[in-house]
Amino acid sequence: MKTKETFATKMIKRFYGVQGVLDEYRRQELYKIGNTGFIAMFCYMLLSNCIVLLILGLDNYKHSEDVIIWYIMVNLLFVVFGISGYIIITTKRRHLIENEVAAKDIQSQKKRLVDISIRQGVCFGTLTFIFNGITSPGFSELTSWHIMIVYVIEGILFGITMYFFQRMNLKTVK
Repeated sequence: MKTKETFATKMIKRFYGVQGVLDEYRRQELYKIGNTGFIAMFCYMLLSNCIVLLILGLDNYKHSEDVIIWYIMVNLLFVVFGISGYIIITTKRRHLIENEVAAKDIQSQKKRLVDISIRQGVCFGTLTFIFNGITSPGFSELTSWHIMIVYVIEGILFGITMYFFQRMNLKTVK
């Protein structure tokens, strides 16, 4: 009998890209990776906040808009490339996101990945279309066919990218 996964387990599997069963070893390793990433991000945020406050104080708030825009951009780059890159590289090195599949089940797993990738592409394209349409002036992007086609293409490209990323993590076991 299968036990139902908790919400926390589903979130861990979704965030780290784990397919299949999340056993105790994988869970502990993912906790270690997440804790290390959090500590690095926490230290970076403390240091960067102090630097920005120092710059703003010494500048007498003359260029505060520029400083804050650069601060936000650098923080986004650090989180996206630094922390996310660390998580992706470390989980791949420790073989935590590999999905081991028997040789006879490889075709059904590939078909399942195609279905998952299609859903991911549709969700990504739809959500970005709606979010950008709502935030556009006068909801102009919600009524434009040209913009809708762009988001369909974005969804297709995202789905294809996710298929190949997940396909790389399939490992055939004999």
